[in-house]
Amino acid sequence: MSIKFFGQFLIEQGEVDASHVREALDLMADVNLNLGDLAVERGYLSARQTLEISAAQRHRDLCFGELAVELGLLEPAQLTELVAAQQAAHLPIGQALARLGYLASDRLGTLLDAYKTDQSREGVEPGALPLCLARHPATAPLIDLLPRLLMRIARMQAKVGTFRALEDAEDFGEYHVSLSVRGDLNLEVGLLCDPAFAEALAMATSGLSPRDLDPEMVADGVGEFLNVVVGNAISAVPQGRSPFDLGTPDYDATLSGGWLAEMAVGTGQAALVLRVS
Repeated sequence: MSIKFFGQFLIEQGEVDASHVREALDLMADVNLNLGDLAVERGYLSARQTLEISAAQRHRDLCFGELAVELGLLEPAQLTELVAAQQAAHLPIGQALARLGYLASDRLGTLLDAYKTDQSREGVEPGALPLCLARHPATAPLIDLLPRLLMRIARMQAKVGTFRALEDAEDFGEYHVSLSVRGDLNLEVGLLCDPAFAEALAMATSGLSPRDLDPEMVADGVGEFLNVVVGNAISAVPQGRSPFDLGTPDYDATLSGGWLAEMAVGTGQAALVLRVS
């Protein structure tokens, strides 16, 4: 067993095929508009304004709508309307599979309960950190922020799994990027991933298509995302602590010691490595 999304669980249980899940995800992409697209559709924002808000989100831990209101680009009443419309139209993957005829609607509740039981055996609980990691004030915000920023920046779902002692990172992923935070306690943050995940990040951070990316630009995309996540995590630490010194991404990191958590991600494979010293 491992941390996974509901669709992956259904495939493993033989309830659906991978092709069915891909078809359901395509349907969800058509139905589940993000708030920015919905605002453009209704004439509340321009496409350029949505890009400006998304860029600002890299430095502010605020939802798209909240930031749009703060910047004076949306009225609070417009945001309320957009959120209500988004929630009313939301289509989860189970319902998408049922709509396509690949699952019986009356079985969704039973399958969701089985999925929750499966994941509870993994000990996948937010904030369940090894004591040595919990000592650093930036680790909890970082783990909380990482999935949210992946969704905001790359439109990619993610879950962080249970941490285990890191033995050997060499066989996990082609890209190994790390970032150091110096302070009273030092924190090293590593992101390990395969080319599919790295390319998705690079496309999101650069706005380029796959054919325009070279390997160095792909690695830069991983490093830029890691820099955004760690920078926001440091900003979330309560004031009154000693200041932190944020290093620059190391693109040839040799990660040893520390703790590794595999991630369930919408594209490719990835893992988070943390070490406190």
